[in-house]
Amino acid sequence: RVSRRGEDQSRVAWRGEGKLVPWAHLSSRVSLLSCLPDAPQQGVLEGATLRPTVSELFPALGKVWESSLSKVCCTNVLNLQERCVGELVRLGCLCVCVGGILFELLLVYTLPNPDLCSAGTASTTGKPILLNNIPDAEAFISGAEVAVIGFFQDPQSPEAEQFRLAAGQLPEVPFGLSSSAAVLSHYGAAENTVSLFRTVDSDRRDLDMNNREVDAKDLTRFVRTNELRLVTEYNPVTSIGVMQSSLQFNLLLITDKMSPKHPERMRKFRAAAELYKGKILFILLDSNLKSNERVLSYFQLKKSQLPALAIFHTPDDEHEVLTVGDISTERVQDFCNRFLQRMPKKEDKSEEKPLNEEL
Repeated sequence: RVSRRGEDQSRVAWRGEGKLVPWAHLSSRVSLLSCLPDAPQQGVLEGATLRPTVSELFPALGKVWESSLSKVCCTNVLNLQERCVGELVRLGCLCVCVGGILFELLLVYTLPNPDLCSAGTASTTGKPILLNNIPDAEAFISGAEVAVIGFFQDPQSPEAEQFRLAAGQLPEVPFGLSSSAAVLSHYGAAENTVSLFRTVDSDRRDLDMNNREVDAKDLTRFVRTNELRLVTEYNPVTSIGVMQSSLQFNLLLITDKMSPKHPERMRKFRAAAELYKGKILFILLDSNLKSNERVLSYFQLKKSQLPALAIFHTPDDEHEVLTVGDISTERVQDFCNRFLQRMPKKEDKSEEKPLNEEL
């Protein structure tokens, strides 16, 4: 049975296997209906019959639930959401008449503990993973584009508690915690140090919590500032990490994120980024943001010329721009190779570079 009443959120949204799941556990943190344009937005739906029934759907989706169950939380459901919708569409089970309601039932059913999803409570993915030894720490770092580890001899210290709070606010970033003397020594980390590891440029950033009072808000900003990914979206926060990266070559995809072609462009751009990991920093720049207008001006681009690629050599500001009708992995690769070939070979030894205020 489904009961949805706009003003009374204390009503039960789904009753199954003896469990009562309040609607508020979903509605306060997750907006799922917006992903399906034909989903009902208001009113009451009671005694709805789903054909095929929810119980009949789960066997067909068993692999999706099995691989995703440990990651389900109210603040990080996007990947699961996309995968589940894809499975339902292929099975022909997603009906317009039930739309988002059906999808919400699926998510309610798979939540391991609905009580964790109440507003203001960190989800299970927000809890740092305990890293007891060096192999665990190494596997943790290598398994993500960006990984954060808190090194605390006392895991119950006030600093460690702020670290846990920050982890709950950044559920999409893996957080680990270690109080092992061997792990601290292996990474040369002092007590009460938070380290961010990123694979895109094999870099590491440290935040010392001993010298000043650092709270969860400061930790969150530290991560947001320094998290560079395979493709990093450029904005006023990530710009600091971009300019401080040890990589000397930046490739920008300047495009309209609202374009219906954007997902396909990103797929091809990301595929090219895999080929230059550790050599070129791939950056997405949304032309719709007013804060990015000066970047377009710097490269002498107009919105009518987009999408465009711009490659930049940070030590000497050498750059090249290519306006493209569309993006392909091969075209990106050719553009990068031509630019790299005409640049003089640099010493392997990395050099300190000044911040480029233009970007």
